[in-house]
Amino acid sequence: MTPGETAAAIAALAVGIYLILASAGLVQIAINQLIGLAVGAFGVAYIAAGRTRESAFWGGVLAILGVATAAGWGASPLFVVGVVLVFISLFALLASRR
Repeated sequence: MTPGETAAAIAALAVGIYLILASAGLVQIAINQLIGLAVGAFGVAYIAAGRTRESAFWGGVLAILGVATAAGWGASPLFVVGVVLVFISLFALLASRR
């Protein structure tokens, strides 16, 4: 399985669990959270599965985009800056391993 296929399978699993929890009434369903979860899970899984600088970069970009989408327009600027800093530092740490 390629890193992209692995990341897609993990993202599909995360979305499936979210939909099951939403149908059981345990979480509130919102389209921005659904899309954000899928994109964020794909990004983080792509970072972990790819183990290259390119996959760390693009996975980090997708993870940041996923968190921003899930947070919606009401996210505080400090939250967004914090998420960006976390994923940039993870990218730097993972890229330096190679």
